[in-house]
Amino acid sequence: MLKKILKYTGISVLVLFIVALILPFLFKDKIIALVKEEANKSLNAKLDFKDVNLSLIRSFPNFSIALEEMSLSGVDEFKNDTLIVAKSLGITTNIMSVISGDEIAVKSVTVDQARIHLKVLKNGKANWDISKPSATPEAPSSSEPSTFKAKLQEYAIRSSRIWYEDQSMDFSAVLDGLNHEGSGDFTADNTNLETQTTIDSLDVNYGGIPYLKRANVDYKADFALDMKNSVYTLKENELRVNDLMLKFAGSIAMPGEDIRMDLTYEALKNDVKNFISIVPGAFTKDFEQVKSSGKMAFNGFVKGVYNEKSIPGFAFNLLIENGSIQYPGLPRSISNMQVKTSITCPGVDVDKTQIDVSRLHVDLGQFPIDARIHVSTPVSDPAIDASIKGRVDVASLKDVMPLDAGTNLSGIVAADVNLKGRMSSIDKGKYEEFAAAGTAGVERFHFASKDLPQEVIISKASMTFNPKSAQLSQCDVMIGKSDVHATGSLENYIAYVLRDQPIKGNLDVSSRFLDANPFMTTETGTEATASTTAQPADVAGYIRVPANIDFTLSTNIQTLLYDNMRLEQVSGKLLVRNEEVKLEGLKMNTLGGSITMGGLYETRSEAGPAVAFQLDLNALTIKETAKTFSTVKQLAPIAEHTTGTVSVSGFNFSCKADKAFNPDMKTVNGGGTIKTSMLEIEGFEMVKKIAASLKIDKLKKWKMEPFQAAFTIDKGNVTVKPFKTKVGNYTAEIGGQNGLDKSINYAIHLEIPRAEFGGAANGVLNSMVAKANSNGVNAQLGDVIPVAIKVTGTFADPKVSTDIRDQANNAMNDLKAQAEQKLKDEAERQKQALLSKANAEKERLKNEAEAKLNAEKDRLKQEADKAKAEAERRAKEEADKAKKKAADEAKKGLDKLLKGK
Repeated sequence: MLKKILKYTGISVLVLFIVALILPFLFKDKIIALVKEEANKSLNAKLDFKDVNLSLIRSFPNFSIALEEMSLSGVDEFKNDTLIVAKSLGITTNIMSVISGDEIAVKSVTVDQARIHLKVLKNGKANWDISKPSATPEAPSSSEPSTFKAKLQEYAIRSSRIWYEDQSMDFSAVLDGLNHEGSGDFTADNTNLETQTTIDSLDVNYGGIPYLKRANVDYKADFALDMKNSVYTLKENELRVNDLMLKFAGSIAMPGEDIRMDLTYEALKNDVKNFISIVPGAFTKDFEQVKSSGKMAFNGFVKGVYNEKSIPGFAFNLLIENGSIQYPGLPRSISNMQVKTSITCPGVDVDKTQIDVSRLHVDLGQFPIDARIHVSTPVSDPAIDASIKGRVDVASLKDVMPLDAGTNLSGIVAADVNLKGRMSSIDKGKYEEFAAAGTAGVERFHFASKDLPQEVIISKASMTFNPKSAQLSQCDVMIGKSDVHATGSLENYIAYVLRDQPIKGNLDVSSRFLDANPFMTTETGTEATASTTAQPADVAGYIRVPANIDFTLSTNIQTLLYDNMRLEQVSGKLLVRNEEVKLEGLKMNTLGGSITMGGLYETRSEAGPAVAFQLDLNALTIKETAKTFSTVKQLAPIAEHTTGTVSVSGFNFSCKADKAFNPDMKTVNGGGTIKTSMLEIEGFEMVKKIAASLKIDKLKKWKMEPFQAAFTIDKGNVTVKPFKTKVGNYTAEIGGQNGLDKSINYAIHLEIPRAEFGGAANGVLNSMVAKANSNGVNAQLGDVIPVAIKVTGTFADPKVSTDIRDQANNAMNDLKAQAEQKLKDEAERQKQALLSKANAEKERLKNEAEAKLNAEKDRLKQEADKAKAEAERRAKEEADKAKKKAADEAKKGLDKLLKGK
């Protein structure tokens, strides 16, 4: 009996094991279809994955699903953005819920090696807002309700990276090496959530300023969750950022649309060293050995309601008294640190925010630095009272701060600037009411680092400040062998800082020799490579032009090395405004000739920049031009095999580009006129095929007399209007098209002397005559044979057919008609573009005129009101004087009368 029990038990276990192995595969198709169906039902995004791994063994009695190489990409405005790419997204479910299909109970979710890009556009729209809106009662959804039901008990994200960028507030954060996990009974009305988070490297930037750089983070936090009332209370928690230890207390409630916050935070340690550790660059590998003294207090709160109309009140307080730190092995300390900072906002009325850095002093070795700033009413009329004063010999920094190996610093940096006044004074042009004065400068500054390809030397740079502008009176820089000299000014800089209003500036730059190539090299090395590969694919490349910059750069550079080009006598203007960069009158000598250029780089689109150029090229070397410009090589592959020069007049070129600034060839449009010198073409496959087809060896190398031809580019396809020239001693007419797919369709007419046909070539001629006669042409051959050549196929594999010209006249005529139509279309397109531009400029000028008129009306009204008030005041004064005089005279008369009595 015992043997039978063991036997049947073993068989049962084996059967269950086999079932557990094969069951996932039986339901695999159902699971894949279900996942994609549910995603399509609920997500306004595109979900994709390479494979689905199913298992019952490792999670028995639950069922595990893993989406391998999963990605989730956006649509509409976020069409070219990837929200998440993950090596694996694992979900654990209840097996019986999968089999029954009534509801799928999700118990855990795990994400491995994810790259997550969270993005907020300028209009406030977020790329993670991908849930489709639920159907309204008035319009019920026709689709079936979801069968997913979360009975989540734990979740985790491992070895991942999150890049958050908020364009609406110029904020970004990068979390590298993120590991986060949480566990709790999410099915209960009340539960505890235990979480653990570590971040290997955290970068935080706001307004272009790095607040954290490569910070190491560890956060252990427990929460009490009231799921029924949506109240989440912080319990035991401890946050470590480098060496700074913080503790939070309070709760967050989200019962409806509003988010109610009641949170406090404070530093757990009062050592100055702990706070200094979060300063970018201060946290080094031997930071534990840093000696420190002094007291530090750091605390604050967030309390109130957050919604579309209000923010909660908050406070940030930092106090450092008699602080000092000294790095191991360095002779001097950073001492006498005195900091008193308070930032408070009562909430709701943000205009009551107060920023008060009443004391900020530090001694860098023997060099003291003092600063203070107070800002009030930041929304309605910012009032600022700020100053900074200090003079530092930067060579002494190596005595107080650890510098990277290979870093050399020397020179004097000094500043003494004071600002005091209200923004309204600047707005009204009453600069005399705003006190702004001071200087900032650099002398004999040398900087060399392993991160910089060349040493930077600033012999002198000086800037002076007044309420209206900051003037750069001198700036002389040497970068390696390159010299740069600049002067200029910045206007409206106070409004730019306080209100993010447009800043206006101009800069005149001159140089005898400027080599830009060292600063265009791709980063190498383990650290750079890791960082680059870890970034989301759409991070790099797209350089956006800020909307609040109005800047003019004038250049005069004798020699400029840029990429693989040597440019001589570079001059022109670069205008930065309205989220675009314009080139005006840019001239340069290069590639054996000269270029005059105007252009536009416009970045208002989220998808990528728009580019437009107008060029006149004079006597450029064709082969070198093809080597230099990939677009020329792509649109005209014959250029690589051509010796000679080319001039192009009236060349216009426009296209869209992706975020890596690669042109979208399908959007390339333009046209112009080509004029050449004597050309030689050799080694080009189409030329070799024509020579082989006609059996005339001398056609393997074409010597073309100078010619002029019009061309158009339509969506990347080039059309050359038929033109006449001579190839050797053959009269020729050439025209046709080539496309983005390298396809070609060219017709070539050659007038070949009959004497040139001999031997094998005569056989080709006889064949063409026979073919023509068989079609009823009755070809008559004279001393010159008109040969029509049709070239199709691709540049790499051209197909050549030949005939007596009368047979192919229609092809050439068709090409002429097509070319003329494309020229007309291009002319009409340019006309419409110019008309649109003119109308836009007209509207802009009209708006400017109206704005100036209204401003002048306001000014005149103010002056009239002021004059009226002054007139009324004077009239009242005169009336009062007259009244007083009359009273005095009446009194005198009365006195006389009384005396007379």
